[in-house]
Amino acid sequence: MTQQDVLLIHGTWGHGKEWDEFGAQLTARGYRVHAPSWPGHGHPKEIDVWGMAEEVTQLGILDYVDALADVARSLETPPIIFGHSVGGLLAQLVAARVPHRGIVLLGPAPAAGVWALYPSQIALWGGFTPRWIMGRPMFPVKKKTWDKYICNAVDQSFSDEFYSNLCAESGRAYREMVFWFLDPKRSTRVNFEAITGDVLVIAGSEDKCCVPSMCKATAKRYRGRADYVELDGSDHMMIGGPYMDATLQAFDTWAAAKGITATTS
Repeated sequence: MTQQDVLLIHGTWGHGKEWDEFGAQLTARGYRVHAPSWPGHGHPKEIDVWGMAEEVTQLGILDYVDALADVARSLETPPIIFGHSVGGLLAQLVAARVPHRGIVLLGPAPAAGVWALYPSQIALWGGFTPRWIMGRPMFPVKKKTWDKYICNAVDQSFSDEFYSNLCAESGRAYREMVFWFLDPKRSTRVNFEAITGDVLVIAGSEDKCCVPSMCKATAKRYRGRADYVELDGSDHMMIGGPYMDATLQAFDTWAAAKGITATTS
C-alpha cells in the first residue's frame, strides 16, 4: 500500500506555506501532502516578494500550469488536486493534463466562458484593469478592501496574518484570465472532458471574491459529474480560520462516498 498524494495549489498573491495548517490536517489523515508555490511566488521570509514583482509579471497562466503539472507528474500516485481561488482554475488546467485521483475546488476562479461579472467581483478587481492591459505587476488590494471582500467572515487576527504574508501577482496572468476571449493561447480554457477523476466544488455562502453562483457555474460544466457543497457562513478563506474544519469535513464526506482513501494499491 502507498500513501495517496495530495497536491495543494494556492491562489492570487499567495504561496505554498499558506496551506500549512490545512496540509497538517490532511497529513494527520494519512495523506502525503505537497504544497508548492507558483513560479515567482513565495513567503516574504523566503523571497524578496517585491523585488520579484517585475519577474512574476513576465509569467502567464500556462507558466504556472506547466510548473504544477511537472510536480504532479513527479508524485508516486496520481494526486488529489486541491485548488483555492485561482488555484481552483489551475487545478482544473493541471488535471486536464496529468493523471489524477480527483480534484477539490475551493471557491474556484472562473475558467474561460464562466460568467464572472458580479457586482462584488467588479468592485474587488475592476481597479486592476489598467495593470492587466499593460501586463504590469499586481500588488495586493488595500487592507480595508481585503477585509470587505475576501476576509469578510473571519476574525481580524486571521485576516491580518494572512494579508501580511502576500506577494506580488502577474498582471499578464490576470489579463489571460479576465480577457480570455482575446487570448490566442486559450490559456484558461478547461477541457472538462479530460478531467476523469471525481470532482468536488466547495463554495462559501458569504464569499464575495468567488461568489457561490460562479462556483455553481463551474460545477455545472461537469454535467453531473461534480458534487457541490456550500458552506453556510463561510467567506473566501475556507482554507484556514473558523471554516477550515467545515471544509475538511466536506472533503472527508465526499472522499468516503467516492472510495478515496489515504492509502492506495
